[in-house]
Amino acid sequence: MNPAAIRDEKLNAVGRLTRLFLTSKITALLMIAAAIFGVMAVLFTARMYNPEISVPAANVVVRFPGASAQEVHNQVIRPLENLMAAIQGVDHTYGYAVNDMGVVARSPRHVSRSRSR
Repeated sequence: MNPAAIRDEKLNAVGRLTRLFLTSKITALLMIAAAIFGVMAVLFTARMYNPEISVPAANVVVRFPGASAQEVHNQVIRPLENLMAAIQGVDHTYGYAVNDMGVVARSPRHVSRSRSR
């Protein structure tokens, strides 16, 4: 298609905006400015390659030989989840059960920097 045919077509708002950027001389300037700002953001943004964070988490693994996953869930996982959820500072507990075993995990409310500092 030649440029004259593009100008003659009826375009919607997106088409008109596209045509404006294709024919405008400021498009190259905007692209250069965006690239410069991107490079500046990479150079001046503080970063830590190995951040030291402390995530106080707990996993409770319970073996229940001979029990089905449903039995482990009802008899072990649910009561343990309720007990762990009652601990102050515990935001979320979750558990899962498989045959002969169950696991209950807790996640903290806040993740903080290492306490050794």
